[in-house]
Amino acid sequence: MSRDQVAAMTGVIVRVLAKRWADENGLSRGQSLLLAWAAGALASVAVMRA
Repeated sequence: MSRDQVAAMTGVIVRVLAKRWADENGLSRGQSLLLAWAAGALASVAVMRA
């Protein structure tokens, strides 16, 4: 797999996990979506820079 593919896959997985965590912990829909987006973006960047 290329680094781009790994970064994309990592971003999706982290977004799903962050959204699930946020929903379970009572964050609003907007907050959970924002948290999921930010976590996924940070994870993707971390993989690309590694």
